[in-house]
Amino acid sequence: MIFFKSEREKFEDELNKALSDRNKGNIEGAVKHFLNAYEIASKSNDPEINRRAGETFFYAVFYDALLKKTPEAFSKAAEQCRKLDPTLPLDIGVAAKPTAGELARDLELASMIFSLPRFNVNDAVKMDESIAQKYEEVGNVLLGEGSRRLILEDLLNIHDPLSAVGFRLLGYARIIRALKIEADNPSKAVELYSEAMAYLQQAPPEVRNFVNDKLGKLSKTTKCWVCHREIQGEEINYIYMPASVNNYIKEKYGSEASFLITDGKIAVCRVCYTMVYNLSDALAKRYYELAMKALQEVEARLNARISSLEVRVSAIRVQVGRR
Repeated sequence: MIFFKSEREKFEDELNKALSDRNKGNIEGAVKHFLNAYEIASKSNDPEINRRAGETFFYAVFYDALLKKTPEAFSKAAEQCRKLDPTLPLDIGVAAKPTAGELARDLELASMIFSLPRFNVNDAVKMDESIAQKYEEVGNVLLGEGSRRLILEDLLNIHDPLSAVGFRLLGYARIIRALKIEADNPSKAVELYSEAMAYLQQAPPEVRNFVNDKLGKLSKTTKCWVCHREIQGEEINYIYMPASVNNYIKEKYGSEASFLITDGKIAVCRVCYTMVYNLSDALAKRYYELAMKALQEVEARLNARISSLEVRVSAIRVQVGRR
């Protein structure tokens, strides 16, 4: 005897499969079954099943967003969530069941956060003002959310309070801007790095160490050993070059400016350094060209001598052959 499942049974079967897959970590399977449940509910004549079509479709796009983790996917899930009754509790696999209204806001925030490029101190110099502005815009929005945490914190692995994330983004924006101007305006860059450090209380150690290092070096002012002009910003506007520095030099000239002599090296501004570098490069190139010219002349004389010897050897062979 063949038993046919009712529409309600089919709907509940797909829904149970979706929840089972979700609980097992098979998110792709869960999305598939939620979509199947949505297809049944959207075409159903049963009002109780039909009214759940929007909810099941939301679950499908919600878990699809968790798979993709793109701003577009989170934005789509937020849009679908806003279509639901804002007081509707939703089972998304976390301890408390948030309402649709609460979750919609978190999905909007997730879309903003995941629209930002990942910050790395090694790549920050390549970032431009548009990225700094975006960090700042999202940072200010998150500050407005206060110290609460995302409902999705475990699902998105974002466990800091939203205000802490916001402050961190404001700090990143300052770093990007400071990197762009540190050579031309070191004093302003120091100001921006100082603001960044204040915002980055809960940032990763490598970021804080990077900013501390920048502050330490940019704050230093000395004189150029060559031109004697005052210059600010170690490794930015002046560098240290090895030189023969004895105690006499240290005692007589070391006090002329702070950081003028360090570890047997002298401070040289970038102008003097590049002048010396370019001159030495030009001299090296000139000597190389002269050496190559001399080698070519020697090579030409050797080739001529070899050709002469080859002619003589050929002539000897002819004479020997005639005997």
